[in-house]
Amino acid sequence: MYIYGIHPVEEVLRRAPELIEQIVVAGGLKDAQFEEIRELVRKAGVKVQRVSARELDEWSDGGNHQRIAVRVSEFPYMELADAIDKTAEKQDACILALAQVQDPGNLGAILRTAAALKVDAVMIPRHRSAQITPAVIRASAGMAFRVPLVQVTNLSKALQELKEEGFWVVGTVAEEGQDLWTMDWGLKAAVVMGGEHKGMRPGVEKQCDFRLTIPVDPGVESLNVSVAAAITLYDRMRNLSGS
Repeated sequence: MYIYGIHPVEEVLRRAPELIEQIVVAGGLKDAQFEEIRELVRKAGVKVQRVSARELDEWSDGGNHQRIAVRVSEFPYMELADAIDKTAEKQDACILALAQVQDPGNLGAILRTAAALKVDAVMIPRHRSAQITPAVIRASAGMAFRVPLVQVTNLSKALQELKEEGFWVVGTVAEEGQDLWTMDWGLKAAVVMGGEHKGMRPGVEKQCDFRLTIPVDPGVESLNVSVAAAITLYDRMRNLSGS
């Protein structure tokens, strides 16, 4: 898989240099925009290969590659058990569960928000959901490598497992939930965001201990899932900070 663009390449070099198989650049790395990459390449001891701009266009499927790309062997998904162990001593841990978010742009934006707002891990279903692709990594500005991503076969069962480990499942619904800002976030939360088209499936919604609604102006049907995730996660951080 080729990952392209300055910030995504920087994050791969910084977070997962062991996955790098090849770095390619059109021209060279002497430009000022590559200053950080030059230092990261030196530390990682990775060789850089020069290619033509046409070759980079092909590898990035016409995306804005900014003259650089990196080929990685695989994306480093985290096991759910490891995510649980990572948060074992954290009383206000947060795992964000995405219920069939299918748009790559939305997934990328959510991963960027999750990295910014101190989410401990993001969980996605293996099927009927957007997976990690170069487009998703680009949309996340490389932040897909900064927040652990867990891939599960059955989201409902995974949420049940989290509940058994002390998490409370907090689902977001378009209506008839408690107002978002009334939530006390001082708990271990598995926050569920529904998909773009059908929201949460019944089996997933059944796992919810809390149902939250973001109040919006009458006549507005719903918010984009990436926007709703940003609002929800920001409210959690605001609540925990006591402001």
